[in-house]
Amino acid sequence: MRIAIVEDRENDSQYLAAAVSRWSKEHHIPLVPALALYKTGEELLANFSNERYDIIFLDIYMEGIDGMETARRIREIDGDCRLVFITSTDEFAVDSYDVDSSWYLLKPYSYEKLSQALSRCCTDVLEQRQFFVAPGKYGEQRLLLHQITWTEYINRQICVHLQNGSELYVRMRQNEFANKMLQYPYFCDCMKGILVNLEFAETIQDNCIKLKDGSLLPISRLKYRDVREKFLDFSYRYIRTK
Repeated sequence: MRIAIVEDRENDSQYLAAAVSRWSKEHHIPLVPALALYKTGEELLANFSNERYDIIFLDIYMEGIDGMETARRIREIDGDCRLVFITSTDEFAVDSYDVDSSWYLLKPYSYEKLSQALSRCCTDVLEQRQFFVAPGKYGEQRLLLHQITWTEYINRQICVHLQNGSELYVRMRQNEFANKMLQYPYFCDCMKGILVNLEFAETIQDNCIKLKDGSLLPISRLKYRDVREKFLDFSYRYIRTK
C-alpha cells in the first residue's frame, strides 16, 4: 500500500505515521515503499504523478496552499487515489465531497476512527490498485496480488494460479519474481520454484500446505519450520483482525 501524509505539525505527523504503521502491521498490508511524509501541499505536488499513492492524508490548515486546494490539484492529475482530510474543524466537510474525499477525520481522532478510515479506503484499493506489472506472452499484464493463490516455475517461466481457477504465465526468472512477491507478508516460499499466498492456505500438514480449494502444495524439508511459523503467525494475526 502506498500512503502519503501531508501535515505541517511535526507532532501530528508523527502520531499519524505511527498509527498508520500500526494499522499496516495488524492488517498485514505492507507499506511499499515506506510511508511518505510531506510538510506542505507544494512539497507533495512537486513530484506528484498519476497512481503514485493509493491513499493521501491531507491536513487542511497548512502554510502555503491549504489541503483543499492541494486536493483539487491532486484530482487534476489522479482521479482515483483515496483522499482523507485531517483537521480540527468540520468547516470544510461539505467541500470535501467536491474532490471526492473518502473520509474526514476531526482532530483529535482515535486510533479506532483512523482504522475505520483506512479499512474503508483499503478495500477497493487492494482489488483495484494493488497489483504487480509483469511481462507476459503478449506484453505487460497486471497481476492482482490478492487473486493469486500460488505460483510455480516451469519451463523457464512463472505459472500464476488465480482464485478463479485460471492461469497466467509470466516471463521472469524465479529469483526476480520471488523477490517481488515475498515483500508482501502473505506470500511464502514453501519449495524451490513454488510460492503460496497464505490467504488461501487452510492447514499445514507433515510435508505440504493444503489450500482452501483442496490443492496440496509440497513443503521443502529444509523450509518446513519457517513455513509453519509464518503460517501460524499469519493465521493468528488474521483471526485477531477479523
